[in-house]
Amino acid sequence: MDQNIKLSIVILNYKTKHLLRLALKNLYALQIPFPFEIIVVDNASGDGSVAMVTKLFPQTRLIINNHNTGHAHGNNVGIRAATGQYVLIMNTDIIFLNTADITAMLDYFDQHPEVGLIGPRLCNGDGTIQYSCFRPYSTMTPIYRRTPLGQLAQGRRDLDRHLMMDFDHNQLREVDWILGACIILPRAVLNHVGLFNEQFFLYFADFELCDRLRYHGYKVVYYPDVTIVHYHRRESAQGSVWGGLGSLLNYVTRVHLKDWTTYKKIIQQGYDTRSNS
Repeated sequence: MDQNIKLSIVILNYKTKHLLRLALKNLYALQIPFPFEIIVVDNASGDGSVAMVTKLFPQTRLIINNHNTGHAHGNNVGIRAATGQYVLIMNTDIIFLNTADITAMLDYFDQHPEVGLIGPRLCNGDGTIQYSCFRPYSTMTPIYRRTPLGQLAQGRRDLDRHLMMDFDHNQLREVDWILGACIILPRAVLNHVGLFNEQFFLYFADFELCDRLRYHGYKVVYYPDVTIVHYHRRESAQGSVWGGLGSLLNYVTRVHLKDWTTYKKIIQQGYDTRSNS
C-alpha cells in the first residue's frame, strides 16, 4: 500500500467503451482533493476501449486481460494492483455529481472503524432511487426476478422483501447486502477478509463478500447522503417466449442461476470464509 495514495478507484470494463469514457471524464473532472489513482481493467472488450483510454486518459493505470475473466476475477486484478488506503470499486455506468460525496464516505470510515464496506445510495438518471441494498435471497427469489412469476402475489411479496421496499432509502442503516456497482472498502479490511470469490463469474460475488465481512465482525452500511447516478438496465424476462418462461433459457439467467447455486454451496459449507482469490 502506498501511503501517499488515499483512494484507488477500480473500474472493470467489458465492451462499454462509451460509458467508460464518460466515467473517466467524470472522475478526473471532480478534482478529488487528495492523491488517488484510477485503475481500469479491460476484460478483452475488443471494442476500442483500450485505445480510447490510452489516448484520452494516459494518466490511468490500464490492465488488459486476454479474455473475459468475469466480474470477480476481473475486479480482483484491479484490487491487487491498487495501492491506496481505500478502494472504490465501480461499474462504468456510475457518475458522481459531487466531489464531496467521495470525501464524505471516506470521512465516515474514519469515524466508524467497525464499518467494513459502504454502499452509497444510487439514483436512476431521472433522479428516482434505485434499490441497491438487499435482504438475502429466498430459494425462489432468483426465479421470481427472472420470470413473470415475480408478478404473482407471492413473488411480489418476496421481491419486496428482498429489495427492502419497506425501508426509507434516505436513511443510513446497516444492511445484509449491497449491490457491487459502487462500493468502498478500506484496503486493510480487504487484506483481512479476502477479495471477491472467483468461483462466481457475474453474480453474487458482491453479496458473498458482504457475508464474509459480517462474519468477521464488520458492518455493511448503506449510505444515503450522496448523489450518485447509476445508469443501470437489468436484463429481464421481457420479450421472451412461452409467456416469459423462456427467460430461464437465456444466457444471463443461466449464469445467474449457476452463480446462485455456487453461493448456496458456499453458505451451506459455512465460513472460515476465505475467498479463493
